[in-house]
Amino acid sequence: MKYNVQIYEDNQGMLMINAPDEIFLVIDLLLSDVQEDRSKLWLDLIDKVLSKQSSYEELTGNACTMEIKYDVTKIVNEYAEEDQNAYCLTETAELKQILLM
Repeated sequence: MKYNVQIYEDNQGMLMINAPDEIFLVIDLLLSDVQEDRSKLWLDLIDKVLSKQSSYEELTGNACTMEIKYDVTKIVNEYAEEDQNAYCLTETAELKQILLM
């Protein structure tokens, strides 16, 4: 994988994620929107674009929106403060690998 992403449980059993700054919103996406029982929905849309059944898909969860294109996916934080960066870009194939973790 291109990005060094670590997903683990802390001492109290809480899910923790470390991700590089350039894909910082992956943390919000995973912790707020992609829960185990709903991860299939997010992965199915990524697969639909990667298999070229669709050229674009979009999905909004509790905190983030994914705008999926073949090469790049834009993750947007719907609640970003005015002085915060509201989105990040990540390679779609890499995002799929992160979601599979």
